[in-house]
Amino acid sequence: MPAGTFERTSPSAAAASPASAYSTPEKPRSLSESRKSSKPIMEKRRRARINESLGQLKTLILDALKKDSSRHSKLEKADILEMTVKHLRNLQRLQIAAAVNPDPSVLGKYRTGFSECVGEVTRFLSTCEGVNTEKP
Repeated sequence: MPAGTFERTSPSAAAASPASAYSTPEKPRSLSESRKSSKPIMEKRRRARINESLGQLKTLILDALKKDSSRHSKLEKADILEMTVKHLRNLQRLQIAAAVNPDPSVLGKYRTGFSECVGEVTRFLSTCEGVNTEKP
């Protein structure tokens, strides 16, 4: 429509419009009616969020497993979730194995850090009034 021209509506179109002066005011919707009408929209948004997150998860898991994303373009949602669970379990297993590793240098670093922490706490407490830092 060219700029400066106004759209003219027929009386029947004006009567069909809810904002028209010819229509009767609508009853205010109850809260439950309002929820019922917005429920499909909320469900659509929820599904869109799920699908977006699954898409991101698919990209992350394929990168982490060094898999070719072009070969795995049609992964099902369940496949993506299963691959993710397996990968997280493997990472967890590796962390536990690393924590249990009896490497003497790691144990020495831990002891040194702990001793430094004890010294720092002792120095701080000695500056506080009414705190006895002497051993019992």
